[in-house]
Amino acid sequence: MLPYHRRLRAEEVREVLARGTTRRAGVCSLKYLSTTTVFRCAVVVSKKVAKTAVMRNTLRRAGYQALGRASLPPTGHAILFVQSIPPGDPAAAFNASLKTLLHV
Repeated sequence: MLPYHRRLRAEEVREVLARGTTRRAGVCSLKYLSTTTVFRCAVVVSKKVAKTAVMRNTLRRAGYQALGRASLPPTGHAILFVQSIPPGDPAAAFNASLKTLLHV
């Protein structure tokens, strides 16, 4: 799990959405904004992807788990959008996507 101090705040989310650049790989897309502060990120799962809150929370937690295991850049802000439900283990699918996406 990603520690709380490494998660985006609401103001930072708005800034990333307004000024960030988007990349897509596998079952995820990433909106990234280069900053001078410590790397922070958020995971977003929409209702179009998973209808029930239980499934959205499961996917969101798997995304945070994958981010916690990944080698994160030292600075920047990112929002990880889950685009589809991966077959099998979601954390493994997110790990594979993150290897491509985080090399910004």
